[in-house]
Amino acid sequence: MAPGSTSGTVVAVLPFENLDVSSSDAAPPDYFSRGFAEDLVVDLARFPDLDVLAPLSVERLSASDASDVPTVDYVLQGTIRRGAGKLRLSAQLTTPGGRVEWAKRFDESLENVFEVQDAITEQVVASISSRIHAGLLAAARRKPVTELEAYDCWLRGHDQLRAGTLAADKKAREFFTTALEKDPDYSRAHLGLSLSYFNEWSCQLWHRWDENEQQAYRYAMQASALDPDDHYARLVLGRVLMFRREFALAEQHLRRALALNSNDADALVQIGINLAYLGDDDEAMRVYERARSLNPFHDPWYFAYGIVPHFVRKDWEGVLRCATATPIDTMVDVAAYRAIAYQNLGDHAQACENVGIYLEQFGNKIAAGREVEPGEALRWALHVNPYRQGEDQERMRAGLREAGLEGDSLPEPIVTPRDRHVLRRLGSVWQATFEGCDVHLPNLKGLADIAMLLARPGEEVHCSVLMGEVESRTEDDDAIDDQAKAAYRLRIAEVEQELAEAEEHNDLGRNEKLQEELDALREHLIKSLGLGGRARKLGSPAERARTAVTWRIRSALKKIAEAHDSLGRHLADSIQTGTFCSYDPAQPIDRKL
Repeated sequence: MAPGSTSGTVVAVLPFENLDVSSSDAAPPDYFSRGFAEDLVVDLARFPDLDVLAPLSVERLSASDASDVPTVDYVLQGTIRRGAGKLRLSAQLTTPGGRVEWAKRFDESLENVFEVQDAITEQVVASISSRIHAGLLAAARRKPVTELEAYDCWLRGHDQLRAGTLAADKKAREFFTTALEKDPDYSRAHLGLSLSYFNEWSCQLWHRWDENEQQAYRYAMQASALDPDDHYARLVLGRVLMFRREFALAEQHLRRALALNSNDADALVQIGINLAYLGDDDEAMRVYERARSLNPFHDPWYFAYGIVPHFVRKDWEGVLRCATATPIDTMVDVAAYRAIAYQNLGDHAQACENVGIYLEQFGNKIAAGREVEPGEALRWALHVNPYRQGEDQERMRAGLREAGLEGDSLPEPIVTPRDRHVLRRLGSVWQATFEGCDVHLPNLKGLADIAMLLARPGEEVHCSVLMGEVESRTEDDDAIDDQAKAAYRLRIAEVEQELAEAEEHNDLGRNEKLQEELDALREHLIKSLGLGGRARKLGSPAERARTAVTWRIRSALKKIAEAHDSLGRHLADSIQTGTFCSYDPAQPIDRKL
């Protein structure tokens, strides 16, 4: 778990008692029960809300003496019996005092023993994790705010977010801010702040789209960087990136979230809807159905997340089934999907009626009572459903218009940061947007130089201004000797290798530190070598600044071109380096810095 995120909730998994005393297998008769308990520990440990004691740590304990371990909050134990190709497993979750919190018996076939083992593990994990979380939240609600720990603040804040109102989002932020005061590196608090702004960004404050987009993204990036193994942090970052239309990067984080924890039902329904937005309707449906099977008594809002997988499959009865089962105030566009389904099923009257319900919801919750502009409700519906495939976007547009929703005669694109040309730093990475394509780049000093030039188009900026203070040295001093030169090159090669590994594992914190070191090494080396790689005498401060800034900008331009070809070409054609540097594009563009 991330530092400071320990919940104080410890689950002890006792060795399951093997009742298969007549086993004739060569292996010890309890190998299956031990293996099952060990697999259960692995799956439980994926939940950052829990601390898990493995069977080897507690195998001498029984339910009666587990209370001797003061840190144990719950004990998971059970029995296993095999016979005639069948497996009977009984599991129960108790408190150290013996109160049964949850119990269930499983009767399964042994024909596919490992699949059976996985299925049982998943159901046990899903059941006890949700029960434990509910218990922790109930306890946190009883505490005065002044006595809340960082984890309690996360629980209380996350509970507020479920209300989906501006007032609840504001209250949630108070809890998350309190958590950060107690532990500035608590990733879940950053995650909660991201979610609070995401709610307003995607669902409520239509007129503050840019501001909330930046906050949702910034806090999600920080949460993921602080705890890259938290599946929920990856999920939230993936969702934010989906709304930014950064589909490739979003998919990477969503699939990583799925790999980190495939047993969190609440997370799975959200992963499923986003896989559908990406166009992978088969996997989206599998993930959605898996979430429902892991949490069969789920809240009604689960059905809202089933609408999109059915929509992508053109299963209009499925869309209608899920949309009808969803409370109408869960999501503003539920009635819009109902209208599309009815229209495609040939019931135009019902389609029109649901368009009216959607417009009423939109007016109350999105427009906040002001007069809705012509075509605005259609633009919003298309924007908050980030379909990657053009055919899915057009299916939604056509379905709503056929159902009677007014659209613009000449629809204009919705103004978001993606429609502008952007170069800005967000935490440990830079965002570059050009011609509708978004990329992220490591933190290079040359990018800061370019950003300064972009902020002053057509103006010549002296290299010393970009460089900052230039160290004063005697011009006769040697910059570097052969031994130092070799050491620099060796370290540069090592850092480049480490940087490649950090980028492969999406380790943003390590990436930033390594990139800073690499920049410093290269800067010093290039300033210290003459033509042919020979050590030379140090030049004037202005000359050293010119050389260093030129190298920094050219290195950054190369990185930009690798990630975004058209932006790389535009900047290479528009930026001049030397003693004076400038950005002078042939055609003025709309920039946001």
